Amino acid sequence: MGADREVVQIVPRLPPPAEGVGSFAEGLAAALAAGPGVPMSSRLLAAGPGAPGSVREAGAFASRLEREAGDSPILLHYVGYGYEPRGCPRWLVDALAAWKASGKGRRLVTLFHEVYASGPPWRSSFWLSPAQRRLAARLSLLSDGRVTSLAHYRSLIERLAPGARVAVLPVFSTVGEPAEAPPLAARARRLVIFGGPGARMRAYGRNSGRLESAIERLEIEEILDVGPPGSSDATPPRSLAGRHVRCLGELPAAEAGGLLSGSIAGFAAYPPRFLPKSTVFAACCAHGMLPLCAAPGQGEGEADVLDVPPFWEPACGEDLQAVADRARAWYRPHRAAAHADLYRGLLLP
Repeated sequence: MGADREVVQIVPRLPPPAEGVGSFAEGLAAALAAGPGVPMSSRLLAAGPGAPGSVREAGAFASRLEREAGDSPILLHYVGYGYEPRGCPRWLVDALAAWKASGKGRRLVTLFHEVYASGPPWRSSFWLSPAQRRLAARLSLLSDGRVTSLAHYRSLIERLAPGARVAVLPVFSTVGEPAEAPPLAARARRLVIFGGPGARMRAYGRNSGRLESAIERLEIEEILDVGPPGSSDATPPRSLAGRHVRCLGELPAAEAGGLLSGSIAGFAAYPPRFLPKSTVFAACCAHGMLPLCAAPGQGEGEADVLDVPPFWEPACGEDLQAVADRARAWYRPHRAAAHADLYRGLLLP
């Protein structure tokens, strides 16, 4: 096949500590470098506030792209608030436009982790939304390929940029994809709450009632808190539903994956509609756990298109192993290798 091809992946931040978009980009880099297919090496470029060498000015960033990307294709991981505090990184889109215009045949593929914010008039997102929409529309038209994790986001992009083709692929697990998953009966009656500090605090806060109900019904004996620490006033409780919460901190991906494979259930503090963009939910499914989520009921939007209940509803009386098996089967078509195949096709047409 000849020499490896290189792609430059632009992200707001890179681990450590572990964080959603940066960790996902690292996992995608590993998948792109592996076979089968044309191997692609990745250069990961952090461009958010506080990233080493980051500059939030269009001309300076365009010069950086010329130096570090040249004619290599670029994969942009787009989440507006990751690059600019008000969610409107115009400098980023201006720089990408200048980079594309300065070289023939340069390709830009954008993964829309988010599109734009919205909210009631008393929140800043309401007033910033029009500018964010215009920027997302411009970025979509500038891109040679577009990908997102939610069919809902695809609809938003298609309304902003009529005629744009958008691929939809739920995210993959960033803590491994075991070839085999032990049956639930062979696992510890243990619940794992993992992810970033914000997601874990949501689990203990407004979602604690549902979490405690699941702990009781599943006869959970131990709760593990896995992930980087948050602020001093955002710490896990000592116990939940009378069970001790053991804090393990941030763990290497392989070690975290081993804990998931040996535990009966995991909790994702996401409403059902947004589960396909949750790497925590993806990890639960990939490791054959019972994937619990923040809200009861099927919900609307994305949950309706899942072929597996995106959470375990204690009242349904269903066989738990069957739920875990269907969750794992739902995950399989969008494992990391499937993402690599999609991006190779978009980056190397």
